[in-house]
Amino acid sequence: MVERALQEKPGVSFVVPVYNKAPWLEDVLGRIRAQRGAFERQVVLVDDGSTDGSLEIVRRVTADWPEVVIESQPNAGSAAATNRGIALAEREFVKFVDADDLLHEDATQALLDALAAHPDACLAFGRAVRFSDRAALDLSAPIEAPPMERMERPLKASMANSLFNPTQFMARRKALVAVGGCDERIVFSQEYALTMRLARRWPFVKIAADIAFLPDEAAGRLSNNEGRQLQRVTRSLAYFLRDYPETPWALKQWVCKRMAYRAWKYLHRTERPLWLTHPIFWRQARCWLPILGGHAAFIEDCGRVFESADVRVADGAVGEATR
Repeated sequence: MVERALQEKPGVSFVVPVYNKAPWLEDVLGRIRAQRGAFERQVVLVDDGSTDGSLEIVRRVTADWPEVVIESQPNAGSAAATNRGIALAEREFVKFVDADDLLHEDATQALLDALAAHPDACLAFGRAVRFSDRAALDLSAPIEAPPMERMERPLKASMANSLFNPTQFMARRKALVAVGGCDERIVFSQEYALTMRLARRWPFVKIAADIAFLPDEAAGRLSNNEGRQLQRVTRSLAYFLRDYPETPWALKQWVCKRMAYRAWKYLHRTERPLWLTHPIFWRQARCWLPILGGHAAFIEDCGRVFESADVRVADGAVGEATR
């Protein structure tokens, strides 16, 4: 759970969970400081037990910055580090930044403008761009009034796929607190569960602008391991359906069908089992009939496909990258 600040101030709190990101930190922090706009700002950095000198880099680079909070905690995973950052944030809006991603200089202002245009939306997000050559990036070309797309009921889209990584979005702090922040039972890939929690209550706004720049070669990026990422997504969905049993039945039925197909597709690609001899084949067939209860358990069973030897990691086994 995330504790509530006594009083929020206008402006933006940049929340950056850090775990062993020494090669990237100076550039990442430089892009945060270079954000254009007249808004008040705070930077919250939560070091999650780094062992590569990341904490020392953070302290050195930000030594003369105003409004900086640096927190150090034993390694607990990115969900816990993100929640700690939200708790320490004092500003009305929270701009998340992964510690190996770069922000366009107009990213924060463009997202603020989107939320100002849609005051009932809880978050705004933009596009992400993968890059391999840092020198080829232009992060300062102006973003001028990008088109906006309002997502009135974003829960189905949020359940289907991860809509954005942390660096792509900004949220209202009150909304983050209201839903309890990230689900700390899912130690990593924290934005997926958080997105679903927010999507069940408020609209989103999507802007057609390149906001976040993600390096292809970042070591330890969890999204590089498909099986492990799918394992966490599946577990997040199961927890979500248990926590919110009032989720519409048609939506629960749809997501079960989707997860069964995803599990069968992954299994067929990685192991090529005989169709009629594997339980997941029959589970996929079963979901075409009405599931009258137990949708979370159904999804948990589908998720066992991703728990092969190379992806089986207990949620409590921390010490991986923050994404």
